[in-house]
Amino acid sequence: MKKLFTAAPLALAIAATPALAQSTEDTLERMQQQLNAMQQQLNSAKDTGIRFNGFFSTGFARASNDAGYAGITDESEVADLSLFALQGTFDVTQKSQIVMQLVGRGVDDWEPQVEWAYLSHRPTNNLQIRAGKMRIPFFMYSDSLEVGYAQPWARPPQSVYGPIAVTSYVGADASYNLNFDNSSLTATGFTGFTDEDGNSGDVQLRNVAGVNLTWTDYVWTVRGVAATAEADIDATRLAALVPPNLPYTVESQLADGDRGNFFGFGASYDDGNWQIIGEVTRVEVDGRFADTDSAYLSVGHRFGSWTPYVAAGWTESKDDNERTGDFIPGVVSESILNYQRNEYSIGTRWDITPGVAIKADVTHVRGLDKGYGNLNTEHMLFNDTDSTNVYTVKIDSAF
Repeated sequence: MKKLFTAAPLALAIAATPALAQSTEDTLERMQQQLNAMQQQLNSAKDTGIRFNGFFSTGFARASNDAGYAGITDESEVADLSLFALQGTFDVTQKSQIVMQLVGRGVDDWEPQVEWAYLSHRPTNNLQIRAGKMRIPFFMYSDSLEVGYAQPWARPPQSVYGPIAVTSYVGADASYNLNFDNSSLTATGFTGFTDEDGNSGDVQLRNVAGVNLTWTDYVWTVRGVAATAEADIDATRLAALVPPNLPYTVESQLADGDRGNFFGFGASYDDGNWQIIGEVTRVEVDGRFADTDSAYLSVGHRFGSWTPYVAAGWTESKDDNERTGDFIPGVVSESILNYQRNEYSIGTRWDITPGVAIKADVTHVRGLDKGYGNLNTEHMLFNDTDSTNVYTVKIDSAF
């Protein structure tokens, strides 16, 4: 009997062994399933990326008078050059992204505005398609127009970047990139519309269609662009200068569904020491709006963290013979819409730390003999001003 009781635990253990083994296998299987689920969640979080970056600028600029070059007068404040932007990139899939950029400007009481909001899809490594609100790609620095840190100057040369005040459009584009042994070529077609506040009033561009080509060997960059649109341009700001008691009707519409064309060519050379940049543009619009030729050339050289530069620019209306009537009957002729301007800048950039640069610039503007140089018309009408000087100190940051 004693042997029987002694053998009983062993018998029970042997009998329970299949159940314990089955229980262990079930536990391990459940643990493996949980690990697989956790791994899938980690992979999903890794694949769906959310990235943020931004830029910031502030500074002070003052002019020698109220001619209004780049909107700067002898009473300019820090807020006029201050802005803060935050850009988010959200990966929808491995090939699709949503990009949104909000910009708050000091001159607008820091009220945030949507500058970019588009969906990007890359079907192949070489092809990218975007749709939404984007920068209109007229210039070499269009995509970084307000990212001061990405530019060598205190501000983009106004001779080229000033006459075309519209900066964004709603539409779509498609870019195809061809890679060669030591260079690449990118072709971009774009279409859409825009409605923005221009230099003299409201500007609407409908049925915008254009193409630009950019070639680079990572030292030299050459870019060409051509675009066309139906333009509505209303000189509402000029019309607002007319005294209300005048017995005249002022026709402020400068273009009404008229054909507008834009052509641009730019080139840059950057070998790490020398930085040479130039652009030439032409604007053609049927109607009373001025056809304009513009150009600038900038030369800079890096000395460690310092990059001094000099720049010269020129802009001029080319169809003055088409504006021979009166803008305000008997008071102001249409020649007020003509303009010519030469500008010369000398400045320097100091990269005090990665992501932060301080810039100082002095710009002299002259050659205002024809028209008013596309400047502050109210000041130019009542003052004999043939030149202006603008002094700027600015901090640019990107993060």
